[in-house]
Amino acid sequence: MTTRSRVLKSTVRPATIDEAETLRVGPGAKLFDMRRLRFLDDLPVVLEHNRLPLALCPALAETDFSKASLFATLRSGEPPQFPRVADYSVEARQADDTERELLEINDATPVLLAHQLAFNQDGRPLELTLAIYRGDRYRFRGSITS
Repeated sequence: MTTRSRVLKSTVRPATIDEAETLRVGPGAKLFDMRRLRFLDDLPVVLEHNRLPLALCPALAETDFSKASLFATLRSGEPPQFPRVADYSVEARQADDTERELLEINDATPVLLAHQLAFNQDGRPLELTLAIYRGDRYRFRGSITS
């Protein structure tokens, strides 16, 4: 399958108090904030909202993510960032009007909201993401160990 992204928004802005607490940065610290629509074979699959502390990878602000990979940019950054583990939760709900339009939903197809907090090689929060998937184009599989 061919993948591509359409960047809807890409900016640097101050972290809110909630974001700062989650990402363990100071309130008002610079965050890279990106919203993009991701496709597989020209079919919209997911609407993503990524937030990352800019100090961990200043190159984020200068990268064209319609062509570049977010994780490849992190790995090649100075200093390199290696996502190692993430807290992840998924829930279903109906799409709002904007999500229906962007994800090309014309019926009662639900969306799946995936909340993710990824941590780097040092155990530091690296990326806070909300991904909104078309319910008919996404399946989550995982392994549970004890």
